[in-house]
Amino acid sequence: MRATHRAARRRSRDRRADEGAVAVLVAITLIPLVMGLAVVVDSGRAWAERAALQNAVEVTTASAAIAWMTTGAVCPAASLAYLTRDDATPDGHTCTTTGTSKNGTITVRATDATPLYFAGLIGRPTAALEASTTARIGSVGSLANVWPIALCDHHPSLIAWRDSGYSLTTNYVISMQGSTNYCGGNAGGNWGVLDFNGGQNSTGETTSWVTSGWPELLDVGDVVAGNPGGVTASMGIQQKVGSTILIPLFDRATLTGSNTTYRISGFARATLVAAHLSGAAGSRSLTVRFQTGIVDRESGSGGIGSGGNYGITSWAICAHDQTGACS
Repeated sequence: MRATHRAARRRSRDRRADEGAVAVLVAITLIPLVMGLAVVVDSGRAWAERAALQNAVEVTTASAAIAWMTTGAVCPAASLAYLTRDDATPDGHTCTTTGTSKNGTITVRATDATPLYFAGLIGRPTAALEASTTARIGSVGSLANVWPIALCDHHPSLIAWRDSGYSLTTNYVISMQGSTNYCGGNAGGNWGVLDFNGGQNSTGETTSWVTSGWPELLDVGDVVAGNPGGVTASMGIQQKVGSTILIPLFDRATLTGSNTTYRISGFARATLVAAHLSGAAGSRSLTVRFQTGIVDRESGSGGIGSGGNYGITSWAICAHDQTGACS
């Protein structure tokens, strides 16, 4: 009987010992699980705050780029106020520029330290966050609604306008006949009139482009067919006097007649002041006053700064966290 009781007591002790061992094993197993959960929770929090910081920095950069282009103000307070967008809470920031407001870059960088609730238990109370965005400002690489009458980018009027820093308010009289000569070729039979779609270009089609512009994007580097013939009153140009026009520029005209092509090198914006389109071909001219202009965002394949700058400026985000091509 005593032996039976002793055996029972031993079995009870063994069972309690086994239960204790299991409890220890469970506790040991739970430690990495809890730590893993803590890492997931803290990482998720850090990721969310990093995303908010990046969004705020990007919006701030865009606003600062536009302000610099339009007013010359560098990193104004109104733009920097966007750093707290989407509940971002940066504890430090910088806003720097290179170049000029017509050909340069602007970079906004912000830092934050987000608290880590679980990782703090193992000696890491915060995570350092950083985000930066750079915008490139430069000549526009693509435009829609441009005029079908192009101008050589070496024309003396354009050179004077550019060299003045886009400050002159001069009315330039541009003789249309022979205007292609400034780009190294006489393109016989052509006066810089473009045939955008390369088809059987009718006067009605050209008149439509004079009135409303070519509706598709024209990119720097595009090669466009010429439309033989002179600039005439039948194109509806007189109706555009007093209006703003977007003039495509070319740096090369090749061949003659219906085989002429023009290589697009940039764009200019101008007010059409007058048009003299009667009489001898050599006396026909357009009078323009060049203007600066801003395209809010680049589109098309012609990149920012890809063409010569003749007063039309655009911008685009070119790098995040110092990764990207901004040259």
